[in-house]
Amino acid sequence: MIPSGSVGNKFEFITIAAERCKQLQRGARPKIETNALKPVTIAQQEVLAGVIDYNYGPFPEEYQGEAEVAEVTTEAYAPEETAAGASEQGA
Repeated sequence: MIPSGSVGNKFEFITIAAERCKQLQRGARPKIETNALKPVTIAQQEVLAGVIDYNYGPFPEEYQGEAEVAEVTTEAYAPEETAAGASEQGA
């Protein structure tokens, strides 16, 4: 069970710890004293200790331009065309 003191929820915890683990694997030094050897464990301990600062950055702005819409035809087929097409497929 993950204590919810420093992180909002378990998904946020996993995301933050995964990013920190990548940093540790690339050579970053641990920010806490620990006996753990694996970068995953060190990253989790750092997040739980609250020494990892994180933010999500600014929200992307709403796109105000024209929306790209695919061309859609709304024309109905004439009844004789659909009947002819169905009889050809059945034969």
